[in-house]
Amino acid sequence: MSSLAELQKQLLGEVGLLLHRHGFNPKPVQQSFRLAKPFGWASIHLAFIRHPPTDFDVVVNAAIRIDAVENRIQSNDSLVSARDRKHSATIGCELGNLKGIGQQRWTVASKDDVPSVASSIVAECEATLLPFIEKYSDLDTVLAVLEADTKFARLLSPIEGKRNKTVSALAALLMKS
Repeated sequence: MSSLAELQKQLLGEVGLLLHRHGFNPKPVQQSFRLAKPFGWASIHLAFIRHPPTDFDVVVNAAIRIDAVENRIQSNDSLVSARDRKHSATIGCELGNLKGIGQQRWTVASKDDVPSVASSIVAECEATLLPFIEKYSDLDTVLAVLEADTKFARLLSPIEGKRNKTVSALAALLMKS
């Protein structure tokens, strides 16, 4: 029997290979696969919920970072470490919540589960998260959604203070264009 850590590593490897065809770096950084964007990056992140010693669940999230916005927001925040600054996202959402069905999970209990779970995760990414990333790679669209302060805006950026700072930073950034 494979250890849960080995199974997680195998799953990350398979998902990375499948996402690579969409331009994502196949090597995970903190369980995330990054796609370079002119303004920063987009990522798909796998979170693991372990149920030792038998299995683990996987939850998938997408995030988008707009470097100029994050740099502006964090420039005066001495409580944010350099590492956190580098990895912080501007907006993001868990797949199931984005779909409106609540958290979506996959279970991996053995190496036999890895290929089908990886394929299913990537199929869901192709159907939901890649279109999300494409749509919200437009900075005007991000600004319009966050300014509206709807339930969806709060889903993409749940912390009100950061959401307000993001709106201000994006508005300033777009006025310079």
